[in-house]
Amino acid sequence: MKFWNFVLNCLIVGVIAFAAGLLVNFLFNVIVHGSAIVAWGATFRIAVVLGLVIPLADLLKIKSD
Repeated sequence: MKFWNFVLNCLIVGVIAFAAGLLVNFLFNVIVHGSAIVAWGATFRIAVVLGLVIPLADLLKIKSD
């Protein structure tokens, strides 16, 4: 049960990070460059990293207590 809870937390954080990165990237490109282009690769990589690191840090914090 603990493993599936971790996987679910990774997916939730990853989706939230992807949406936030998408919005920030889109607004940055519209404001600075004047074009509605999104760097999908950078947004996806940030979402994957944050989706793994944040739940893993939370899991390690719980284990150390």
